[in-house]
Amino acid sequence: MQPSISFILKCLSISLLCASIPAQAVTVAQKIPSLSLTAEANYMLGEEDKPAVLILHGFLTTNQFHTITSIANFLHSEGFSTLAPTLTLNISQRRNLLRCNSLHTHTLERDTMEIDYWIQWLQAQGHEKIVLIGHSSGSLNLLEYLATKKPENVISSTIFTSLFYLNGEELGIIPDEVESARMLLKNRINKPGSYHFLFCNDQYYATPQSFLSYLKLDRAYTTQALNTIKTPSYTIIGGADKRLHKVGREWLNELESTPTNLIIIEGANHFFSNEYEFDIQDTILHILTPPLTEP
Repeated sequence: MQPSISFILKCLSISLLCASIPAQAVTVAQKIPSLSLTAEANYMLGEEDKPAVLILHGFLTTNQFHTITSIANFLHSEGFSTLAPTLTLNISQRRNLLRCNSLHTHTLERDTMEIDYWIQWLQAQGHEKIVLIGHSSGSLNLLEYLATKKPENVISSTIFTSLFYLNGEELGIIPDEVESARMLLKNRINKPGSYHFLFCNDQYYATPQSFLSYLKLDRAYTTQALNTIKTPSYTIIGGADKRLHKVGREWLNELESTPTNLIIIEGANHFFSNEYEFDIQDTILHILTPPLTEP
C-alpha cells in the first residue's frame, strides 16, 4: 500500500522541524551504589516550565529502540526535558540488545531500584514535575515502580503504551517450567536454565530467581496495580497489536474497568510503526498539554 500524500507531507514537516532543533542529547552515566552497577541514560534539557519526561524501553531492548527515540526526540522538539534510561539488566553501562539466550540474572526488583534512582536524579536536576512514559514491558516496570514505591508527590502522570502482562499460558508460559523453577529456588539452587518466555520461546536462559521475578506481573496483578496506584494514568494500545490476538480483546475491557484512561489507536501495531508514529506522538502531546483556560 502506497503512503498517502498527507503522510508524506507530515514526514517532511517533522523532518524539517527536527533538523532545525539541536537535540543536545547528553549520555549520563551514574553509579547506583545499592546495585554496584553503572547505569546510563540519554538526557535532553528542555524548557523550564514544562515537566521532565522519563521514557522507558521494552523487553531486553535499550534507549536506542526506535519507539523510544522517536518519542524522546519529538517531545524535546516540543520543549520537554526527556530522560531515556537503559535498564542495566545486571550489566554495567549496557548499550546493546540482550539476546534471549544470553544469561539473564536481572530481576524485577532491581529494575525498580534503577527507575527509582533515575527519578531521584531528575529531582536533583531541579525537575519538580515528572511524567513517566513506558513502552511494552517498560510500562509494566513503571507500573511496578508506582505500585511499590508509591511516589504520588513526585510523579504527575504516567502514560503506558502497549501495556499487557508477562505471565499466562496464553503467552506461552509453561506451568511445569514455573513449578520447576520454584522448586529450585526452594532448595536454594539458582542454576540457570532455558524457559519459555514471551517471544524467546524456549530459549530464555535465566536463573530461576530472575525468571520468576517477572512472573509476578500476571493479568490479575496488572489490573490490580492499575486500580491501586494514585497517579493519574493513560494507556495507549494499538488496535492491530498482535498481542491482542493472544490475550483476547477482553483485555481492553479489563483495562477500561480500571481508573486508567484507555486510548486505542486503530491500525497501529505494538511498536506504533510507520504513520502511526505520528499518531502516538500527537496523542502523547495532547495528554501532556493541558487545554487553555478561558480568561
